Amino acid sequence: MAAGVISCFFTRYDLGSLLSVILLLTVSVILIIYFNKKANKPIKDLKDLLNLVQKGHGYYENLNFSKNELGEIEEKIIQTFKQLEETKIYKQQLTHNIAHELKTPVTSIRGYLETLMQQEMDKDQRKFFVERAYAQTLRLSSLITDISTLNNIEEASWKYETEKINIKRCIKEIESDLSFSLSENNIKIFTDVDENIEIEGVYILIYSLFKNLIDNSIEHAGRGVEIYIQTTSIEPEMIWFRYYDTGKGVSEEHLERLFERFYRVEAGRSRKSGGSGLGLSIVKNSVLLHNGSITVCNKKEGGLQFDFSLSAKMYQ
Repeated sequence: MAAGVISCFFTRYDLGSLLSVILLLTVSVILIIYFNKKANKPIKDLKDLLNLVQKGHGYYENLNFSKNELGEIEEKIIQTFKQLEETKIYKQQLTHNIAHELKTPVTSIRGYLETLMQQEMDKDQRKFFVERAYAQTLRLSSLITDISTLNNIEEASWKYETEKINIKRCIKEIESDLSFSLSENNIKIFTDVDENIEIEGVYILIYSLFKNLIDNSIEHAGRGVEIYIQTTSIEPEMIWFRYYDTGKGVSEEHLERLFERFYRVEAGRSRKSGGSGLGLSIVKNSVLLHNGSITVCNKKEGGLQFDFSLSAKMYQ
C-alpha cells in the first residue's frame, strides 16, 4: 500500500516536471525563432534594398525598417540612393537642355558659313553673313561661360578666392561696361548704396549677380525704363539689397520658376534676345554662395523686384 502511494507520487512528480521542461523548451524555441527573425530583419531589409537598386526600380516606399540603429543606417542609405537618382535625373535634363541650347547657335553659324562658301555674293552681303555668324559665336561663348560659372558655383565653389568687395564701386563698373546697351535702350540706373559698404566674397560672382539683374531688365523690361538698386537693411553680418525696374514685370504663375536654368516666360524669349537663359539662375546661386537668400515679386506700380541678402563675410 505504502509502496503504491510512493510510486504514484513519483509518477505524478515526473509527469509535472516533464511537462514543465517541455513547456520551457517550447517557449525557448519560440523566443529563439522570434529574436532570430528580429535580428535578421535588418539584413533581409538590406538585401531587399540592394535587389531593388540592382534592378533599378527605385521603389523604396514599401520597405519598412527596424526601429534601431541598423534601421536608421538603412534609411540613410535609402535617402542617399534617392538623392543620387534625383541628381542623375537632374543631370540628364540639364544635359538635354544644354545640348538643345548649343544646337541653335551652332546650327546658325554652320548655315551662315555654308552660305558664304557655296554662293557668290558682293562685299556687303558677305559682311552681313559674317556679322551674323560672329553674333552667334558671341552668344555661344556667353552660353558656355554661364554654364561653366554655374557648374563652378554648385560643384567647385571651394576654388573661388575671396576678397574685400566695395558694392557701389562694383555696380559703377557694371554700368560702365553696359553703357552702350543702357544708352541704346534709354535705360537709367539709380543707385542708393553707401560708398563704404563692403563684403568679403567672390568678386566675379558679385559682379555677375548685379550684371545679370541689369541684363535681365535690358532684355525684358522694355525701353525707357528705370532701374533702382538700394540697400534696405545693414546688419553686422548681413546686408539686404533691393533691385527693381519700372518695366512690365511677368505673370504671377512664372515667378516661382524664374531662377530655374533655361526657364523661359515666353517661348523663344532668350533666343530672340540673345541671352543664355541662365542669368537669373546665376543670380540665385551667387546669392546662396554668399550665405544669403533671394525672393522675386511684381511691383504694384509695375516692374520686377528682387530682394536679396549677402553675408558681410563669406563662409564656405
